[in-house]
Amino acid sequence: CASAGWSLAPVEEASLIVARGTFTICDGTTTIDKNVDASEYETALTTALKKAAERRLPMLVTNPDKVRPDEGLPPMPGAIGDAYAAALGGDHDDVSLLIRRIGKPFAEVYELALNNNGRALDRSKACMIGDALETDVTGGSKYGITTVWVVNDGIHGPTVAEHASLEDGTKEVLQQFNSKTKTYAEGRVLTPTVIVPHFRW
Repeated sequence: CASAGWSLAPVEEASLIVARGTFTICDGTTTIDKNVDASEYETALTTALKKAAERRLPMLVTNPDKVRPDEGLPPMPGAIGDAYAAALGGDHDDVSLLIRRIGKPFAEVYELALNNNGRALDRSKACMIGDALETDVTGGSKYGITTVWVVNDGIHGPTVAEHASLEDGTKEVLQQFNSKTKTYAEGRVLTPTVIVPHFRW
């Protein structure tokens, strides 16, 4: 924060909420660690989001992923962004203006990645590789680049593994995802260019 000229402050005094992780809440006076007391963390998060919503504070979500590929699929900053949207009232017009999500699947990250010192790189030579349909595959698809969906090592792996084959499992998971409307894909039907069980270089 200091290198950006920012300082931490309680939500009552803050001018911006930054969601960059999901294990601690730090306001410059107190740090609450989810690994130390999960109940205290959840209460503090709910309270902070409610107070921020009352003040209509902007939020910067620095990683739009909603879950991590660990046991139990623990939440990521994107889930905090969703919780804040709900606290703000969900469908109000200014919700999208108050919550800024930076990273996949949003265009800025792809533009930055494909900008080579001011010279745009050829999209046909780029590839988005990832495990999450909602961020990785959606982002590549929206940006018009090849997508490689890595299945067994990621968030969809356990669900795919419940099926008789990789093909059956991925088909079912894609069908379920594509039937949802409230995702970053915004109703876009995803068809990954390539589906692989593992990412091996």
